[in-house]
Amino acid sequence: MDSESRKNAVKDFLQRCLDYAHETIAKKTESGDDSEGLDKWIAYRDYTQFALDEVETGDLDHWFPNE
Repeated sequence: MDSESRKNAVKDFLQRCLDYAHETIAKKTESGDDSEGLDKWIAYRDYTQFALDEVETGDLDHWFPNE
């Protein structure tokens, strides 16, 4: 697998994590309970978005060397 394919696989995984986090946050917000759990999901979502942004902008290209 070349570096661009590996990078795309990571981006896909992070996007799936974000989608799941958004769904979970929406459910927890609707239910109105577990504010501590909601805070953790928001932090997870924000961190995952930051990681995805770094992969997309090329800041982490050194993680995907050509072999």
